[in-house]
Amino acid sequence: MILWTRPDHLTREEANAWVHAEVTGLGLADARIAEVHSAAFEHPASWHWMLELEVGDAASGAQSLRRGPVADWLRDLRLLGMRPTVMLVENGAAPEATA
Repeated sequence: MILWTRPDHLTREEANAWVHAEVTGLGLADARIAEVHSAAFEHPASWHWMLELEVGDAASGAQSLRRGPVADWLRDLRLLGMRPTVMLVENGAAPEATA
């Protein structure tokens, strides 16, 4: 999962168009992009978008962050001041009830 912010010099519409064009250009088959809105009004989130990618395992995910189109795109986001954050989310499980 990759989260990032909108650059200050672009309007929301300009940034949205740019993000969608960039993600489409990455050629990722199982990518999902979503705009992020904070649900905690007292502590708003600092991110504006989320890109969810399916990876086979942590090693292949890490490899795509070192080189290739995703790695290049992340460097572009950093250069543009969009503060990308990358997370690996494993399959979760419901918490067990305690008696």
